[in-house]
Amino acid sequence: MKTVSWESTVTNPNGVHCRVAERLIKVIDEYEATVQIIDRGPPIDCTSILELLSLALVQGSRVRFTAQGLDAEQVVAAVEQVLSEPEPSEPEPHQNSPAQIQVQPEALKE
Repeated sequence: MKTVSWESTVTNPNGVHCRVAERLIKVIDEYEATVQIIDRGPPIDCTSILELLSLALVQGSRVRFTAQGLDAEQVVAAVEQVLSEPEPSEPEPHQNSPAQIQVQPEALKE
């Protein structure tokens, strides 16, 4: 089984919050590898959203990763991309035309 260790800096402007953690988990799940973060304590499983969020990683945080498995080398680039890319922009609100409402004068009388 292949093992790869590397250090990375979180460059995402918003750090690792729920959406970033969710993307990280989805990306890791695509590979035959387990990924852990070693930061200030015991290793953190990168497929646990609660454990990822508990690290409170902000932009500039430096962490050490280990990946084990058949795809250990390939998962490194995928993890790095998630940690560095900005959040996808929010979709534009859908613009509906104003609703046409007709009120009967009788309905307004008491």
